[in-house]
Amino acid sequence: MATILIIDDNATERDAVQRALQKAGYSVLSASDGTTGVEVARKERPDLILCDVDMPGLTGFETMNRLQGDARTKSIPLVFITGSVDAMAGKLGRKLGAEEYIEKPFSFSKLLAAVGSSLRKNDVS
Repeated sequence: MATILIIDDNATERDAVQRALQKAGYSVLSASDGTTGVEVARKERPDLILCDVDMPGLTGFETMNRLQGDARTKSIPLVFITGSVDAMAGKLGRKLGAEEYIEKPFSFSKLLAAVGSSLRKNDVS
């Protein structure tokens, strides 16, 4: 069973995503900010990270930068989830190495498809 880390400052959205992923059979970890997310990723080594872009403190891009700069976490695939409607943010995220960029609001079927696709690309079951 794959383990997924959700990093999102919005507790309601984080909890909804967590429930959907657990219902789909995934093990889920969560963090309410980028700094905590980086710490959890270093300690737990999840198979995939879902990260909000627009967060106080470390933004999603800064969080990804820290994860990629650490040998323990640089190979963990990351999918951005965000309410940002800026198409350039999505392009930047992919250019920086994100697997996928999902705009909120999204359907859970779209989320699960992106999660499954990212895990398959990285050969994680």
